[in-house]
Amino acid sequence: MFLLIVVFALNSAFHAWRHGWLVVNKLSIISLLFSVFYTFFSLYNPKFPSSLFLLLLRPHKAFDKKMTAPRTIINKLGMISDKCHQAAWQLKDPSNLAVTRILFGFLMAVDIHFERGFAEVDHRFGGFTQCHFPLFDFVKPLTFQWMCLVYLLMWLGACGIMVGYNFKLSCLSFVIPYWYILILDKTSWNNHSYLYGLLSILLLFSSANHYCSIDAWINPDIRNKPVLNWNYLLVKFQIFLLYFYAGVKKMDPEWLGGYSMKNLGSHWVFTPFKIFLTEETIEYYMVHIGGFVLDLTVGVWLLWPKSRPLALFFATSFHMMNAQLFTIGMFPYVCLATLPVFCDDDWPKRWIAKCRGLLRRCLPDATKIATTTTRENGGKYSAFKITLMGLYVVTQLVLPWSHSVTQGYNNWTNGLYGYSWDMMVHAWETMHVVVTVKDKTTGRLNYLDTEVFVRNDKWVGHADMVYQYAHCVKDRLEAVNMTDVAIYVDVWRSLNGRFQQRLIDPRVNLLEAEWSPFRPTPWLMPLLTELSAWRQKLTQLERTVFNWSDSSRVAFVADFPGLSMDNYVPEGVTNATIQVLEGQVELSIENGTRSYLLNANDTASLPSRVMHKITTTSTVPACYMYTFIGPATASESGNARRNNAKKETSHRDVSLMTPFAKSLALVGQSILNLVFGIPLVMHNSK
Repeated sequence: MFLLIVVFALNSAFHAWRHGWLVVNKLSIISLLFSVFYTFFSLYNPKFPSSLFLLLLRPHKAFDKKMTAPRTIINKLGMISDKCHQAAWQLKDPSNLAVTRILFGFLMAVDIHFERGFAEVDHRFGGFTQCHFPLFDFVKPLTFQWMCLVYLLMWLGACGIMVGYNFKLSCLSFVIPYWYILILDKTSWNNHSYLYGLLSILLLFSSANHYCSIDAWINPDIRNKPVLNWNYLLVKFQIFLLYFYAGVKKMDPEWLGGYSMKNLGSHWVFTPFKIFLTEETIEYYMVHIGGFVLDLTVGVWLLWPKSRPLALFFATSFHMMNAQLFTIGMFPYVCLATLPVFCDDDWPKRWIAKCRGLLRRCLPDATKIATTTTRENGGKYSAFKITLMGLYVVTQLVLPWSHSVTQGYNNWTNGLYGYSWDMMVHAWETMHVVVTVKDKTTGRLNYLDTEVFVRNDKWVGHADMVYQYAHCVKDRLEAVNMTDVAIYVDVWRSLNGRFQQRLIDPRVNLLEAEWSPFRPTPWLMPLLTELSAWRQKLTQLERTVFNWSDSSRVAFVADFPGLSMDNYVPEGVTNATIQVLEGQVELSIENGTRSYLLNANDTASLPSRVMHKITTTSTVPACYMYTFIGPATASESGNARRNNAKKETSHRDVSLMTPFAKSLALVGQSILNLVFGIPLVMHNSK
């Protein structure tokens, strides 16, 4: 099974790289269908290659002679499939799986208070006016009090997984709330959140409580009992796919060209390499090329015993560096916790056997189980179990490439965020977001603060969530008797070091716009790929501007013909200028009292505390740059003040009340409110 999966994945990656990611390659589809068809039938019937296939290939003797070579290949594939079928029911020592269970449960018990947001439930679900972004609109959050209890149930489930108490019930207590909260809020989606959910499902169907667990201590029948090898195979498959698909996704010109990760070479983790490498060399060869090679190959090296020690060293170093480079919660540590699953199934017992004295008596039983040649037939429902495993494998193979079906979730990049394994391939930067509410009755325009109804700004980069946001705002405005309105959203973003440009068409009333998960979004502005060649020059211009002074700033903007951007130079900004790099624009100062036509290389000064409008008058997209001294905009200054205030509050919270204590306090308040009606008190936000 593993061989068929790897062959299909390599074939798909090669043809996708050769013909383009959006081209559906026939050979890839044929190889996938053949792999699935052959795997399922061979698992149901070990004699499948020599029975059904050979019957299909024997219409007459002449044809039979010509098909000798193909039949030999099919028989060999059948032998491999038979071995995979037998390996799935082979008995293995439970200690290695128990280590994975304990570490995963512990990390999830910690993660729930932080990245899952247990300590911030009151701010996530306590506001009645807050907008939520569920995957399915019919999924609604419970009241704040009940959401606290849902989080408590999830946390108790994680603790139960860790200690192995009522294992199946603990897994269900974790899995159901986890996926409910994940589906409830797409702004929290990322690849590692998806990974945690998948690992919890695999543990639910596993026998990971046969060793070093309260269940095993209570029930002697399962204590130190061998587990079926598919418990290990599915976890290995999932971790292998995590690395391999992350490598395949990095076969992208953006990543291989070195545009995805910027300004990492200056981080202290690369200090030893700065002795003989420049920061630019570190960013390209170590971060981009090294990350690509590691992700693409480390799974193979982990499967091969001879290369496994070296693979463990590089994978451990990689995840420890990621823990310092990025704020990604428990993800590096969960990856570290799953690496030992590739080792021998009884390695924990071998380590325990080497301990002496009191430590040895405090550790779990180190009695080894002879399981190398022993296997079971899978029981009465073995065919059903194999079917479920096959469906899981096929789903995980296909789902990251589902962007040709779920086209409504495609933006400038393909695929729904969160389960595509395209980790770090795309770097985004948002310049600003303008939400305009037009009263259709009076024609008056109102500008909405984008922080009013949401907790973060992750929604601005996805058309589906922008659509949900507009309809949520409509519902909130109806509460203040604003019923006949139009809502326009203008989002300016940059992808992998390109110009800042519009993502959403600002002329479209989102309340009347159409959106479907299965059709391309018509009001999505295209990425200006024709300007991608500017990126090298933009880097040089940026360095030149930064050399002027420590407070010099620069912003690169591109816009479509006929569209305009209103901007404001706040007080405190000096030497603000605009320079056209390509195309032609019209600059209007103070609502059009003065206008200038600017062509390529033309420059104009911008007065402070005055609005100005820049309209693209050329027939092709125009690009220009702002240079100035001081803060970029008034909104940026306001954001800086808010961030400083949040940091001060966060420091006070950390010193006076840890996230664990905050979670406990929220649960206590919720119970007191539900039972006795005591009013709720919200904590300070982060």
